[in-house]
Amino acid sequence: MRIAKVCSVKTPERGTENSAGIDFFVPDSAEKIVLTPNEDAIIPSGIHVQVPKGHMLVAMNKSGVATKKKLIVGAQVVDEDYQGEIHIHVINTGKSTTEITRGAKLVQFILIPVNYAMPELVGIGDLYKSETGRGKGGFGSTGEK
Repeated sequence: MRIAKVCSVKTPERGTENSAGIDFFVPDSAEKIVLTPNEDAIIPSGIHVQVPKGHMLVAMNKSGVATKKKLIVGAQVVDEDYQGEIHIHVINTGKSTTEITRGAKLVQFILIPVNYAMPELVGIGDLYKSETGRGKGGFGSTGEK
């Protein structure tokens, strides 16, 4: 996966050799960001990515950021045909104001293969070949009875 930096920012990296996610950081040039409870921010990452053909990048929470700072990921998907700067969308779900500092490790992106099957519209009677054990059971239908 090829990347380019368009400002002073730490290069995205994996926390360990076997980490699924690639950590992204807040650029050094970012303005001070203070989020009140339930407020969100869209932060330019300073990074452009050439997402490999047949893949997407998906933003995921960093466990420490989500549990300690109560910042969770909002918008998540970067498609393979996107060529702009990646932006990081975070939401303060906590009960207090939190600050996002320059250089902070904020989110992680995971590269995921994509299946480009197109939806085919059929009638409801033609949709399922046979009935499953679950059938129309929705929320909690596979839990304890």
